[in-house]
Order: sequence, then C-alpha cells, then structure tokens
Amino acid sequence: MVFEILDKRIQQVLRDKDIHEPTGPQREAIPLILEGNHLLLVAHTGIGKTEAAMLPIFHRLLGTPGKGIKCIYITPLRALNRDMLKRLTEFGEALGLDVAVRHGDTSQAERQSQSKNPPDVLITTPETVQVLFTGKRLREHLSRVRWVVVDEIHELASNERGAQLAVALERLAEVAGEFQRIGLSATVGSVEEVARYLGGAREVRTVRAQVSKDLEVTVQAPQVTDADRDLAGRLQSDPHLVAGMRRCKSLIEEHRSTLLFVNTRDTAEAIAARYHIWDEGFKVGVHHGSLSKEIRVEMEEQFKQERLKGLICTSSLELGIDIGSVDFAIQYNSPRQVARLIQRMGRAGHAVGERTEGAIVASNPDEIAESMVIARKATAGELEDLRVREKPMAVLANQLVAMAMVGQVEKELAYQVIKRSYPFRSLTREEFHGVLDQLVRIGLLFDNESKYRRTSRGMRYFYDNLSMIPDERTFLIRDIATRRIVGTLDESFVLSFAEPYAAFITHGKTWRIVEVREDELLVEQVRDIGSIPSWTGEDLPVPYDIAQEVGRLRRERGYGSYAADRDAVRELDRYLKEQDKDGAVPSDKLVTLEMGKRMAVLNLCFGTKVNETISKVLSVLLSARLGESVGVHTDPYRIVIELPRDINPQIIIDTLRSIRSEGVEALVRLVLKSSSYLRYRFVFVAKKFGAIEKDADYRQVNFTRLAEAFEETPLFEEAVRRVLWEDFDIEGTVAAMRRIESGEVELKVMALTTIGRAGLQHSRELIMPQRADHSILMALKKRLESEVMSMSCLNCQTQWRLKPQDAPERISCPKCGGQMIAALLPYNKQDIGLLKKPKPTEEETKEIRRMYKNASLVREHGRRAMVTLAGRGIGPDTAARVLSSFYDDEDEFLRDILSAELTYARTKRFWD
Repeated sequence: MVFEILDKRIQQVLRDKDIHEPTGPQREAIPLILEGNHLLLVAHTGIGKTEAAMLPIFHRLLGTPGKGIKCIYITPLRALNRDMLKRLTEFGEALGLDVAVRHGDTSQAERQSQSKNPPDVLITTPETVQVLFTGKRLREHLSRVRWVVVDEIHELASNERGAQLAVALERLAEVAGEFQRIGLSATVGSVEEVARYLGGAREVRTVRAQVSKDLEVTVQAPQVTDADRDLAGRLQSDPHLVAGMRRCKSLIEEHRSTLLFVNTRDTAEAIAARYHIWDEGFKVGVHHGSLSKEIRVEMEEQFKQERLKGLICTSSLELGIDIGSVDFAIQYNSPRQVARLIQRMGRAGHAVGERTEGAIVASNPDEIAESMVIARKATAGELEDLRVREKPMAVLANQLVAMAMVGQVEKELAYQVIKRSYPFRSLTREEFHGVLDQLVRIGLLFDNESKYRRTSRGMRYFYDNLSMIPDERTFLIRDIATRRIVGTLDESFVLSFAEPYAAFITHGKTWRIVEVREDELLVEQVRDIGSIPSWTGEDLPVPYDIAQEVGRLRRERGYGSYAADRDAVRELDRYLKEQDKDGAVPSDKLVTLEMGKRMAVLNLCFGTKVNETISKVLSVLLSARLGESVGVHTDPYRIVIELPRDINPQIIIDTLRSIRSEGVEALVRLVLKSSSYLRYRFVFVAKKFGAIEKDADYRQVNFTRLAEAFEETPLFEEAVRRVLWEDFDIEGTVAAMRRIESGEVELKVMALTTIGRAGLQHSRELIMPQRADHSILMALKKRLESEVMSMSCLNCQTQWRLKPQDAPERISCPKCGGQMIAALLPYNKQDIGLLKKPKPTEEETKEIRRMYKNASLVREHGRRAMVTLAGRGIGPDTAARVLSSFYDDEDEFLRDILSAELTYARTKRFWD
C-alpha cells in the first residue's frame, strides 16, 4: 500500500485521523511526487488532492534539515488559505514541522516573525508571492524552496493572475534553482494546456482521478400555483421565480445540509431577502465575496454546525473551502458552463466514494433547455476547453517593474526569465522592448542601456498593483446599531443609488441608509424589500457549443437523452409547440429575424460572446446605413435590435450578410474605437501600465484624449486585445459567419414569435416581473393599504398615525380642522419641523442678514445660501427661520428649503 512507503510518523498521523486506505489519486500521485516529477493532479472536489500532494512533501521535509521556507502552497483565495492552514497545521504539529500563512490580512508582527523564523511550509496567495521577492531576508529564505504546490490551478491558468504567477515561478527558479512543481486542479476539458501552464518548458506528468463520483443531477421546473401568484405579490417578484424558490425551499427542508448556488451576488441577495420575508423560521444564510470576512466565516461556521439548513452562495463556495458535510446541492437556473456545474455539484457528498446528488431548478424555457444540455454534458464528461491567454502585456509591464524592486535588472535576463513562462512563450524581443520603452516614457523605469532600474514612482506603482484583478473602489456597509461591517458595495452602485433613507439588500436582509460617508455607509436594518446592488464581474458567458446543442434540442426534441423531470419537459415542449404555431423554431441550423414595431429580434443559437460580437458590428453597420443610432442587447440565443423607425427586414438581412468571415476582426477593431468596452478595459490597462493612478475614477478620465495619446503603443494594443479576449469571440464569430455564408445555417424572416417575445419579457435571473398580473397588483394594493403613515397638518404641525385602508374620503386635522395634510413615512416624519418658525436669536438674525442683504440674492441662490450657512456652523433649521422672512411665496420657500436640507446633510461632514 502506498502509505507504507511514507515515514512512520506520517503513517501514525494518518491512523490517528482514521485514514487507512489511500484514494485512487493518492495511490497514483504519491509515488510520482516522491520520485521528483512535476505533476498535475486532476480530480473532483473531496477525494484528497491536498493530502496526495502534501504527504510525500512532508515525507521529504522530514529528511531535509536547515532553516528557510522549503515549500510554498499557493491558493487563489484567502478563505482557502485559512482552511489549508488548519488542515496542514494538524500534520505539521504532529511531525514537528512549522506551517504558516501569509497574505494581505496577516499582521505586521506575524510577518516580522516569519522573516526572522521562516516556516517550513508557507501558505499564500499569488499576490503575496510578489512581495516575497522584495525583502532581503525573505529572498534568502526563498532560496531554499524545493516544492511549490498550486491549488485550484484551473482558477488561475486562464487569467492575468495566473500569467503573473507563471512569471513569478520562473523568477523563483532564478532565486532558488529548479524546484518541484505540483498543480491541483478540478476536472477541466484541456488537462494538457493546464499542465503546460504549470511547467512552462518542463515535462509535467498528469494524474486524472480514476475514482469519479457518481453524478446525479436532474433539471426541475415546478409549475406555478395560485399560492405562488399570491406570494409573488407579497415578495414583489415573478410567479415563476417564486415557484422556483418554493421548490428550492422544499428540497432544502428534505435534506440535512444543502448548498443553493446562484450565478451572481445580486441574485443571492434577492433570493435570501425574499426567503427571510416569506418565512423567518427558514434557516438559510447567504455567502458571497462582497460580504465581510467576519460574516462569511460566521456563515461557514453556522452551516458546519448545522444551525443553517441551507446556504445561498455564488462561486465563493465552489472551491475546496471546508464547510462540513453537504448532502445536497441545488443550482438555481443554468450554471452557464459544464465545469461550473461539476465543481458545484461536487460539493455535495464531499467525501471519497460518496454519490453526488443535486438539482438544477429552472425558471423559464430557455433556462430549462440550457440546464438540460449542461447536465447531459456534465454526466458525459464533456467539459469546456480551458485556454491560457498568450502575452498579456499588462502582466509583462507589471513584472518588469516588480523585477526591478531588488535593484538593477539585466534586460536580456529579464526577457529570458519571462519567456520561460508558458503565457509568454512566444514573446518577441521587439514586443519586450516596446513595453519596456513605454514604462520608461511613463516614468516607472530608468533605462541604463543593457540594464534598467525602477524610479521612486515605480516603487509606488508596484505596491499599488500587486494584484492583476480589476479593482473598483468599494464602500464599507456598517450597521449603525452594532458598528459591525456587514459587507461592501461597488462605487458605481453607491454613486447612482445611495442617499439617506434609500433601502437595499445585502446579507439577505434589507438595510436603510442612514448616512453616506466618504468611504462607508451607515445603515439600519428594516423589514421591507430593498433595491438589489450590482457588483462588477458577474454572470458567466454561455459557450458556443452549449448554445448550439440547445438549438439542436429545439430542432430534434429528443428529450429522452436528457435528465429532466416531467414538469420541465412539459414546459419546454409547450414553449416549442407554441413556436411551431408561430412559424419556424430557431435552432443550430436556422437563424430567424422577427420584426416588431421599431424593433427586431435576431434569434441565433451562437452563445454569449459570439452574439455580443455580431451585435456590436451589426449595430454600427446598421447605424451607418440608416443614419441614426441603433441600440442592441443580447443573450446567448438572440440579439434584440432597437430601431429608430420601422424598416424593411431585408436591410437587416443584407447588413448581416455583409459581415464577411475573413473581415470580422478588422470590423470589430473598428467598432471598438467608440465602444464603452474599450473605455473600461483601456482604463484598467492604463492603470496596470502606470499611465494613470490606481484610484483614478474611469468616469472622470478623458478617454478620447488618453486614447489619442497612447494610440499605436503597446498599452493601446493590449487594451484592444483584452477586449477581444474578455468580451468577444473572434474565432467563434468567424466560424458562425462561415456557416451562414455557406448556407449550412439558413435565414428566415418572421413576425414576432413566442421565442422572440421571451427575449423581451425576461432578462437573465430577473427578480422583478416585467408585467404585474392581477394577483400581484392586488397583493401590492393590500400591502400598501396596511402601511402605517404619519399624517402631518401643515397648519398646526399636529401629527397622528393612519393606515390608508382606514382613511376617510376627506382627511382633516383632528385639532384645527385644516385640510392641508401631508402623508409622511415614519422615518421622515420629523421633516414637519421644517415648517416651524420660532423666532431666531438676535445674533443669528444679524449674521444671516449681514451675509444676505436682499431677498433677491437669497431667492436666486437659495440652495447655495443654505450650504454656505452650514459652513459657518448655522444649521438648516435656524437658517430656515430667518431666510423664510425673505420669501413672499411660502411654496417657493419650501421648495428651496427642502432641496437645501438634502444638500446640507450631504455636506455637513465636510464642514465638520
């Protein structure tokens, strides 16, 4: 048995942990690692990948004397670091080996301790690896590294964080000499590509799990009941979504511990909030990356201890974070990609040999069909290919500066080190020197002929840009009652939405904003439905192959090949039969154009990125042809075109056919020059090149002037290439257009049909219904009628409470009989105080009259006057008492004073 070749002390620790038999991957991997091979281990979650890598390393460590970091264990998430520290420390303590963690949250004292007394095993993140090269003492410790383990390597290989790490590993080889590389990956479609990423030019052996879990996933689409329609009104939601929530709730209640995966953070918040309003006794939590670390850990612990029956989560719990025993997993609506479904379902039965059980609960026919296809591909092991992006120049710029943090760098050495990494294997010297020269012009580096060194600005740049993750400024959310940090909101949401008394959802609860501060929101919890925040980097694209199979399913209707319950099949079949009555069904071999009033729907089963690419080119060409703007929005199965006027459908067909396959990239590059995509990506790349500061607001950047200044430079070309990689699919679009050109895919013009209308009526994971039916309106009416209002007499300021359902036909003040009555919500009933006019003090009157000597000035600058007074320490109530004497028209005064009140509240902190 393979455990018998390990050190006796390790065997004893395994027995103490009640581990007696190795898993299949452990049986294969441990001997290969002991032989010194570079290795990529590919397996589902929960079959001992970590132990397969670390047991042979612990065995070697026990025979490796000396001080210094000998093994670096890299994970993509800090939460994974916490788990790994706990798991590996148990082994380390038993074996007399020191294990430590280092990342952005590590205290200064702990970092200093690690510099003086380095651990044998250091657990860290890709970003922190960058910092390890900078300290003299840390570099000395790194010189003893003999093993590097990259956990969840599939999460890194295809993005810029991964390219940065690949270069870092080559830099480490310069410091430590060659070391053994071990990668741990979930099941991916292109194992060889990930192995090449791990090793660069080195040979990497691969081990794929022979012990595959039995995956049992069914697609479910519950029918809408009358109870769902009634509940939809109370929850301000769509009956189909409520039916899905009801099914998820019953599945959670049937099992001991269930993970409910959703695709976006806003969906997680929307569902959690509605569950809490629906049934306070339903023990379900919410977990995603924009909640505070404290709350995420609390949710994980409550779930482990089974105080929560369910946890609504995003990809934050996809990876191997320890959350205890999970016996069921639910995916709400399609997971968009096969690999995501396998990873998420793999969290159920998270132990060797356990069966994986799960369900996809879909809310509409498009989601049903897509889910059926993905579930079939998952059980058949047909995963998407993972591709490593070649030559991301923003990473090259970042690493050139990083390498100069320890002194002068030989240009040729830097080029050779970077070129050894797999993402930069085809980097030319011309490209290398182009980026280097640009960094010199920007002011991050000095050019010393055959060498280069950093500037002082270059050092600031390095620490500001340790991470290649696109960053948006975030605001903390602080509970005013407990002073606890609840989570974060992106700046774009705060600036467009946040003001006092606005309500939003996070942590599955609704919060009302009390005060907006410079970097945080003070909030209080309320029982209501608030707005759903938006966060950057959300929904996943649907690949071309999946959209094509959805098209084939529509055409062939071979439902028996797919795992779906009777309701799901019935709903999808009903949808397609309705489409049959309308004409033809768009499929993998038919594109239909549906014409409506000043709009058109182009149905193409080409997937998210191909449809996005075609739509952007089509909109520009149509706009040029019509002489007016044409709007577009897309999903994986259609392009909705907003026209300035009704046009002949042949114009759209001719314009689509004019997009020749060989000219797609040239057309897209032309379109990009005026695209919002390029604006966002360009600002990110410019930050990573150091051309603009890290905290610059992209909305304040003069994009046109900046783009003109950097056109035909490596920076500008990198921004364009990044858009083509991240947002578009040139290769897929070329293939799709060739099929249209050859006649393999037909085009047909129709009136608006069932499938076309579906694209107009629902967007992905919509929470609010587009059109409220009678039951929703009646439920909403009932809720509004029972809302308690603070009635306020504008004459005598008397206030009393009243529900609309109890209100007489004519409302009058019970004290003075006045009929000028304001209806205020409880939280702003104090606004009635603005109408009170107690006599100001003599000093206040003199000060205000000195500042504002005539009434016209006050009326002209009413709001500015209020802010200026606030700056002098005179609050709005006092100012109102004096300023009102300048107004003849009380309504005019009230309008000015109320608008000024809001301005005062927003500027008070500045004046303070």
